[in-house]
Amino acid sequence: MNSKTEELKESMYSWLVSEIVVAEKHGVEVNVDGRKYSLKNMAELKEVMEDSYYMKSYTGDENGKIVRVDFEHIVSV
Repeated sequence: MNSKTEELKESMYSWLVSEIVVAEKHGVEVNVDGRKYSLKNMAELKEVMEDSYYMKSYTGDENGKIVRVDFEHIVSV
C-alpha cells in the first residue's frame, strides 16, 4: 500500500473513531457500511475499511432526535 493510500485510510479511521466516541457518549448507534460498530470492535473496523472516503448520514426518530449515524463507503465512478 502506498503512503498516500495509507495516510487516507488512517485519516478516515481517526475520523470514524472520533465520531463513534461522540455517538456512544450520547447513546447513538453507529453503522459503517450497514454493520453496527462500537469502540469495542475498532480494530476490526480498521481491518475492513476500504482505502477511500466515507459519507456520514443521520437517522432521526419521530421527534427529530438522532438515533443512528451511518457511514457509507463512497465508490468513485
